[in-house]
This record gives sequence, C-alpha cells and structure tokens, in this order.
Amino acid sequence: MTATVTDAAHTANEALAELLFSPEGLADPFPRYHRIREAAPVHQSTLGTWVLTSHDDVDEFLRSKQVDKNVYTWMGGRFSGQWDQHHALRKLAANMLWANPPGHTRLRRIVNRAFTAKRVMEHRAFIERRFDDLMRPLEETGGGDICNDVFFPLSFSVVAGLIGVPEQDAPRLREWIRDFQRVFEVGMTASELRTANEAAASLDDYFGALVRERQRQRGDDLLSALIDAEDEGARLEFDELVQMCHMIIAAGSETTTFFLTNGVHQFITHPDQADLVRADPSLLSRAIDEVLRYAPAAHMIPRTTTAPVQIGGVEIPANARVMVMIAAANRDPARFPAPDRFDVTREGSALMSYGLGTHFCLGWRLANLQAEVVFHAVLTRYTDLELVERPRPRTRVAFPQVENLRIRFR
Repeated sequence: MTATVTDAAHTANEALAELLFSPEGLADPFPRYHRIREAAPVHQSTLGTWVLTSHDDVDEFLRSKQVDKNVYTWMGGRFSGQWDQHHALRKLAANMLWANPPGHTRLRRIVNRAFTAKRVMEHRAFIERRFDDLMRPLEETGGGDICNDVFFPLSFSVVAGLIGVPEQDAPRLREWIRDFQRVFEVGMTASELRTANEAAASLDDYFGALVRERQRQRGDDLLSALIDAEDEGARLEFDELVQMCHMIIAAGSETTTFFLTNGVHQFITHPDQADLVRADPSLLSRAIDEVLRYAPAAHMIPRTTTAPVQIGGVEIPANARVMVMIAAANRDPARFPAPDRFDVTREGSALMSYGLGTHFCLGWRLANLQAEVVFHAVLTRYTDLELVERPRPRTRVAFPQVENLRIRFR
C-alpha cells in the first residue's frame, strides 16, 4: 500500500512540475490536470503545498468552515525572510481578496450595493454602444485583434465608469496590473517580484490620488458612494478605498477580457457549437456557462486551512497552503461527461469558475452581462469567423490565457 501511495504521489508531483515549470505544461495544462487527478486528486506536493484537482473535492473544500485565506500562512510558505518588506506582497495582503470574516463580511456588504441585479442591468445599453463603437474599425477592415482592440477596452470602460477612472489611462494601468499580478504565480522570479513592487507602488500612487480627489469633490460614481457608505457606523478607511479601486479595476478588466476572448476563441474553433447557438438563441446562457467551465479566466485559487479538514479521504492539516485547481475540477469526468468537449447544450455546469463560499466573485453578474451582449452580437452579426494566426499563449499558472486573438470575418 505504501508503495502504491508513493508511486501515485510521484506521478502527481511529476505532472505538477511540468504544469508549473515546463513550457509545454504552461502552454497546455489540461493533460497535466488529468494526470494529477487520476494519480492523487488530494496530495501534498514536493513544494509543501497541497493540491486539489477533482470537482467534488474542490467543491467540498471551498465550502468548508475550516478553510480561509490567511495571507501570512500562504506567503510564509512561499518566501523566505521578511516577505512583507516587498511592496507588492504587502499590497496583496491588504486586498479584500485575502480578507476573512468579519472584516471581509463588512467590506463585501458595502461593495455589494453596487452589484445588485438591478444596478448591473443598468449598464446594458452602455455595453452595447461601446461594443458597437469598438467593433466598427474591425468591421471596416474585415478583422483584427479582437482581444486587445475590443474586449480589453470594453471591459475596462465598464469598470472605469464605475470608479470614475479616465479611459485614456487604460494602457498604463493595464501594464501595472499585469506586472503586479505576477504575485499570484507560484514560480515568480526575483526579477518579476522587483517589477511587481514597482507596479504596486505606481498603482497605489494612482488610486491614492484618485481617492483624495473624490474625497475633496464627490462625483456620480461608485468610488464617491464608497467614500460616503457606512456599515454599522463605520466608513472605509483611505487604504481600504485605494485597494478597493485596484481590485475592481483589475478584476473587472483583465479577467473579463480573458472571459470574452476565450468565448469567441471557442466559438471559432468549434463552429458546430456556434451554429447551435445561432439556431437556438435560448442556448446562449448555457453557452456562457460552458465557456466558464471549459476555459475559465483563473485556473488556480489559493486557500489555507484553520483546522484539519478531511477531503477525499485524506486529512489536510491545519495551517496548510492549498492550490485549488478550478480548471482541473471543471474537466473532471466524474462530474462532466466528455469533459474535454466544448458543448453548449451541456446541462448543470456549476459556476465554480467564479469561486465558491465566502469569496464568490462580486462582479459575476457584470461579467456575464458583457458575455451575453458580446457573444450574441458576434454570433448573429458576423459570418465566416476564423483565426488569422494561432493566439500567443500567456504562460502562467494562475491566469494562463492568450495574449491576442486575431480574427477575420464577414
């Protein structure tokens, strides 16, 4: 029995090493997810971090009361010495994404007011107009890079309008956000950490100036509302407001860009599925769920444990660091028949790609609304969609997406 367990762990760790460090694994992680899940779906890696890859195990773990996001446990296991001397890592620790109840509950309660179903739907007309404007140059030339020329400026416009950020600031904010997001990667180098520190300082300076401006003079935007919002007699502090601006802009622009890009990419490479949605528009909501399942924006989310927790017959100890592989869970054949097939008629696709439990994504409705507008327009307005070139892969573990999507159409 010991040999079997050892062999299984060795196989899983070998696949994980490919996933984290090899060009092939970074470019195509799904075969490695399958190997890890088949060998040892719950196991402690040679890095000391636990890894979860099966759907039911991930679902149970994320809903457990013994699970939280302790940034000190997570960072202490990744970096030697005083990790909080780095601006980027301090900034990550201060983000709402790493908060736990009751602090997280308070922050979420305040921000939730901007993301009710009614308020989100108020953005539909703007999304439609903005998409039409951004597509016009591509329509005139018969194609282009729809990822960077349409989807990023569209998703940025939506959240920039929420916060009150000028659209002309999008390019530099995107560069800083992308540099900062390296802190989510397990294999971040010392050079990348230095770049992330510089980006963190730039982002804090930018959003700090924006918060001070709104504190002096309110506007008709979410930031002004957050400054005035009270929860049990308390208001958000300056640093909380700065981090909130960063979180909303980063999550609302980058991940939604990936979501929209992945969707159109799958419709182009699976034209039979695109035709099904064209023939039956009622399939659009299932198609959106299938894009989220098949090609999620985030592949891995970090968690920690507050006490021992039994998952899949294995005990994960207290104070453990856990890599929750959302993308692997989404391709689990025990939950999804023929999981590697893109199928817009699939029923019961759980929205695990938005997370589960306490940290379920705040902006899921807004992202889904953009997908609804964009996918419907692309599928009904254009024909003969095809790729001009193979998209450049973005070789990361937490957010392994594509850097471009050059297409042509009629």
